[in-house]
Amino acid sequence: MDGLQPWEAFTELFPMSRFFDQGFWQPSVDVVERAGEFIVRANLPGMKREDIELTVDENSLTLQGEIREEKTAEDERFYRRERRRGSFIRRIPLRVPVRAEAVKAAFNDGVLEVRLPKVEPAIPQGRRIEIQ
Repeated sequence: MDGLQPWEAFTELFPMSRFFDQGFWQPSVDVVERAGEFIVRANLPGMKREDIELTVDENSLTLQGEIREEKTAEDERFYRRERRRGSFIRRIPLRVPVRAEAVKAAFNDGVLEVRLPKVEPAIPQGRRIEIQ
């Protein structure tokens, strides 16, 4: 078994993969729009709630976090390493303003769900004008 070599073909074919080996990745995200809200779901397997940071303004949601590298034993070397690790930042623009103070987030089974209520459109108030 000493003759086995790690598979390096991808790195040889696509040198840009070195960029991703440095610890940068982006989670998969679904954005759903309903009448009164946006729902954002992000796959973040292996992450803990405390490793995720959310920020919102009226026109965007920003997800930020980091998956830390696991410690390996001294006698262990990777034959193949495909699981993601490192930090990420993902900004999701929203088509209409949202109420930042009413945003709610839940994290279950590696899936982050953020509910962003839309700002209610202002109903124009008319007024009577006296003709002089």
